[in-house]
Amino acid sequence: MFVRRCKHSGCHNLVSGNSPFCSKHMADLSAYEERIAKQRSHIKRHQQEYNATARAANDERKQRDGFYHSIEWKHIRLSVLERDNYVCQYCYRFGIVRPANTVDHIVPGQVAPELIRDTSNLATICRECHRRKTDWEHKFYHTGYKNNNQKIQKDILLKGISELPNFSK
Repeated sequence: MFVRRCKHSGCHNLVSGNSPFCSKHMADLSAYEERIAKQRSHIKRHQQEYNATARAANDERKQRDGFYHSIEWKHIRLSVLERDNYVCQYCYRFGIVRPANTVDHIVPGQVAPELIRDTSNLATICRECHRRKTDWEHKFYHTGYKNNNQKIQKDILLKGISELPNFSK
C-alpha cells in the first residue's frame, strides 16, 4: 500500500490507500470528485474536437492516425524499441545515452507514406529530441496539422539520422 499527502491545500498529513484526503478533510471529498469529473469532461470534449478537426481533417490523416492505433504498428514499434535498446538514437550519435520509449520516422509519414512501415526509416527518440525534430520538420518539410496552407516538401528524402541536425542539445 502506498502513502501520499492529503489533497487539501496546505495539509501535510499522510494518507494511505485510495482516499485522497486525511480524516480531518474528508468533507472535501465530494467537491473534489465533482471538480475531477468536470476536468475529465472538459479534456474529453477537447480531445473529441481535436480529433474531428485535426486528426480526421481529411482521409489521408484519418488513415495515418488509424495506422498508429493498429496492432501492426504496435509490433513494429516494439521491434524498433528493442533493436535500439530503448536508447534515443538521436542523442546516441553524439555519445549521449538517454532512455527513450517513442519511435520516430526519420522521414515523416506525411512526406513519404511508402516508408511508414520501413524499419530502416524508424528510430527510437527521447521526448526532448522528438519535440525539437517535430519543430524542425514543420520548417523543413512543412509537415504537421497546422501547415495546411503550405505544400509539403516531398523532393528531399534524408537517408538516415546522420543527415539530420543535432536535436540532443
